[in-house]
Amino acid sequence: MTRLNIRRRNTEFANHRKRLIWALGLVIISTGTVFVTPAHAATVFTSQAVEISSSTPDNAYVFSGQARVDAPLPADYTALAGTVTVAAPIARDALLAGGTIDIQKPVTGNARVVGGRVSVTDTVGRDLMIAGGVVSVSGKAKNTEIVGGTVEMLNGSNGPVTIYGADVSLSGEYKGDVEVVASDKLTISEGTVIHGVFKYNAPQQADIPASAHIDGGVNYIGAAAWLPTEQQAKTYAIAGLWIFIIVRIIASLVATGLVAGLFPVFTDKVVEVTLRKTPERFILLALLGFAGFIAAPVLILLLIVSFVGIGVAMILFAAYLLFLLLAYVYANVLAGAVVVRLIKRRSHKQVRITWKVAILGVVVLYILGSIPYVGMVIKVVLAAASGGALLMLGYKFAFKKSRIDIATF
Repeated sequence: MTRLNIRRRNTEFANHRKRLIWALGLVIISTGTVFVTPAHAATVFTSQAVEISSSTPDNAYVFSGQARVDAPLPADYTALAGTVTVAAPIARDALLAGGTIDIQKPVTGNARVVGGRVSVTDTVGRDLMIAGGVVSVSGKAKNTEIVGGTVEMLNGSNGPVTIYGADVSLSGEYKGDVEVVASDKLTISEGTVIHGVFKYNAPQQADIPASAHIDGGVNYIGAAAWLPTEQQAKTYAIAGLWIFIIVRIIASLVATGLVAGLFPVFTDKVVEVTLRKTPERFILLALLGFAGFIAAPVLILLLIVSFVGIGVAMILFAAYLLFLLLAYVYANVLAGAVVVRLIKRRSHKQVRITWKVAILGVVVLYILGSIPYVGMVIKVVLAAASGGALLMLGYKFAFKKSRIDIATF
């Protein structure tokens, strides 16, 4: 291969990487604007399931487990939910994020979508940008950019199309250039029409049917070496899983050992509060911890929705993350303390909590966690009990009344 060809392939690689980063970045940034958009002319919906059955006069924001639009919306629509269904027209832009997203009616403006499974069956007036696992598009858009695992374009497009995926399928009429980077397979259906240049990267040259018509010609660049094949992706996934497991175990060992070693007095206090007296007290502490796990996110969400309390919500969110981390760490410590007490047949007051006991708890809890269902229940209960102990100790520290002798001043 000549130096000129090497330089050309390096340039193409850089261009593809830049476009991929821009596509992902634009979708994520656009979706992220949900959390920073001011509350000017906005209607906010927050509940387990939201169904908009009557038109709102302004922008609509939904934070829910399930979100469905059954009435035309005259402005922007933003949804963050497990399942998002657009069953009525959107007059302006749509910013959607969730597990399953189904756009059944037209979006006049831009549609930016992040989801596990995405389906678009009607037109998008301007830009359609999608980042998803399984993507199926039968509606047409002015400009289409997709990053996904399995991508199907079933009905063409009203403008240029750029797709990055593993398994890509094209059919319909495309009124612009089409560029595809497929790491595994590229399929072109019978009767596909492209009124522009068809440029693609794939492990093998695509089988273009005789009935397909491409006005601008075909430019096969070759296999995109920087994208893995399906078999390579599976190998990387397995290797990544093992690396993740090893790193998680090491991180748990380090975090638990450091906390127990650096704060031995506080650690002893948490163990004493959690394991002393009766099982009823342990159950009450676990219930208190569960309440803390659930109530804090609800409070933070309400503060964010009110927009006025966003600053306080950020502080509470940081405190909540620290609370979850400590609850997880002290769950390991509790497991180690229980094992040592059972082995040495000592009460909790006679068990000295050291970093060795804490690391033993990490190993024991990891082994128990591998048991289906039962292991998860044990981990959650211990984390909730340690969280309840942390909340009780924090409350006593913050609100404990002490008598002050004025004569000492």
